[in-house]
Amino acid sequence: MTHALLLVGSPRGKKSTSTSVGSYLLNILDKKGLETDTLWITRQLADDEKLSQMLNAVDHADIIILTAPLYDDCQPYIVIRTMEAIAAQRKNLGYKRFIPIINCAFQEPEHITAVAISIYHKFATTVGFKWAGSLAIGGGEMLQGKSGKTLDEIGKMARKVKKVLERIADALAADNSFPDESVRAVPDFLYKPFMKKVLAWMNKYDWKSRAKKNGGVVDARPYSQ
Repeated sequence: MTHALLLVGSPRGKKSTSTSVGSYLLNILDKKGLETDTLWITRQLADDEKLSQMLNAVDHADIIILTAPLYDDCQPYIVIRTMEAIAAQRKNLGYKRFIPIINCAFQEPEHITAVAISIYHKFATTVGFKWAGSLAIGGGEMLQGKSGKTLDEIGKMARKVKKVLERIADALAADNSFPDESVRAVPDFLYKPFMKKVLAWMNKYDWKSRAKKNGGVVDARPYSQ
């Protein structure tokens, strides 16, 4: 039986968009007759024994699905640590398919495809994984994963993402690859010029509020003199 392993690379753990997206995909694969398992990377890196368990799970899986957020145009540290550990092990990896599904808070998935997907592709090539495609999700915060909600629970907001995940499941179950693809979770009307200005203002206000709350000097220009 084909075994699909989901590695969740979000430090938020179960309450994360990465978990919501990955769980939806695995539920479909379950219905298609695949054997599935989920590991949260942040837990598996807690000690050497758990790390070894994760590496053994990777070694025995046929499909590796990695769901993770985007941090500063790159991978979170826990994902980098995992890739390094897998690369150090490098055994029986040649037949495995690998597909990263990455989300970012920014509306545009180009923040993901500009750099991060290439890094994941390089990783797959280095360890010998078969590239099974990738998915970049813009506006991942709209999926409300940090609230612990599933994609089904948030309704129409997740419709576009769910359709792509269903196509990924069809491809993986049929032993096919999936083309590198991007999707915006944000509703189309939010891309109108007026709404983009509103969102930009809201983001600016949020960042300034957080900075002040944490003792930051919002308008500091230490190198202006």
